[in-house]
Amino acid sequence: MLYGVTGVLRSYSLEYDCGEQLEPLLRVYRDAVNRVLEELWGALEWERRKLPGKKEWRLIPKYKVDMHSGEYRRELRDRLLQEWPYVAHWVDSAIKTAYSIFKSWRKNYLKGDRKRRGPQRGGSSHASSKHSSSWRVRSSG
Repeated sequence: MLYGVTGVLRSYSLEYDCGEQLEPLLRVYRDAVNRVLEELWGALEWERRKLPGKKEWRLIPKYKVDMHSGEYRRELRDRLLQEWPYVAHWVDSAIKTAYSIFKSWRKNYLKGDRKRRGPQRGGSSHASSKHSSSWRVRSSG
């Protein structure tokens, strides 16, 4: 039994046909996430470390810069905003998404579940094939 619940939250879906309006935003957002991932990947250096209790050595990713500092994130945000055609909160969301993807990759790499090649980035807007992009907007027709 839940205590302190005063009401019921109801949700429902609405149909909204805006594929041709939404697709440019999704493509630019995807490209922003990819740019942040590339920036984070470029800020890595690899340290050789002996695994505790084993005779094996492992390459451990270390950050060259303090990626979690407010100053680094602000500089990254300012660079992305220079050519950004939409509201700034989308850049903040792209940075947050890329950090989450990168954090997940690093955690899984350290556990041995991922390879050293880094997180896989979605297709770019310059790709010739529709199937190469990570997000696609379905047409309503």
